[in-house]
Amino acid sequence: MENETVEIQDVKQNAAPASEEKQIVDSVPYARFKEQVAEKNELKSQLDSINKQNKADSEATKLKQMEEKGEYEKIMSDMNQKLEGLQKKAIAWDDYQVNRRDSLLSKLPEDDREIYNGLSLDKLEVHVDKVITNPKPKQVDNSIPGTKMGYSSMEEWATTDPKGYKEANNPQTSGNIKIAYRNDG
Repeated sequence: MENETVEIQDVKQNAAPASEEKQIVDSVPYARFKEQVAEKNELKSQLDSINKQNKADSEATKLKQMEEKGEYEKIMSDMNQKLEGLQKKAIAWDDYQVNRRDSLLSKLPEDDREIYNGLSLDKLEVHVDKVITNPKPKQVDNSIPGTKMGYSSMEEWATTDPKGYKEANNPQTSGNIKIAYRNDG
């Protein structure tokens, strides 16, 4: 029995520190967290810049060693390979810009394409986004309704739709509302 009691006490003792640790972790203020994240990001950017510098330094030392050995042809072939790779990237980038510009201009009306063709790609993207999200309002027909829809006169209504005319003028079906007649003569 004593062993069982001791084991139970040990379990309770082990459970208490875990809950205390959780409270400590949960009570970290946001300002401290934000500070740690900013510090981590700064260190990461410093590490990236140091790695880039090391890579550039190692290439420069390798180039100097090759020059000292007189391996100018190998240096030229390495430089030509880099140049070809960069030319491919430049061509791909130019093609992307042309295609993107054409796609953006195709979203604009015909008469606006010539106006906005000279904009830089960034400014053109912003303008097209504004035009697409805030399109011009549709034109509304402000003409007099009687000339295009419905009947132009009571006589036309009576001749075209006698049943509807009769129901509208019958006090029992129209809710005791009389239609005023006007003299169109």
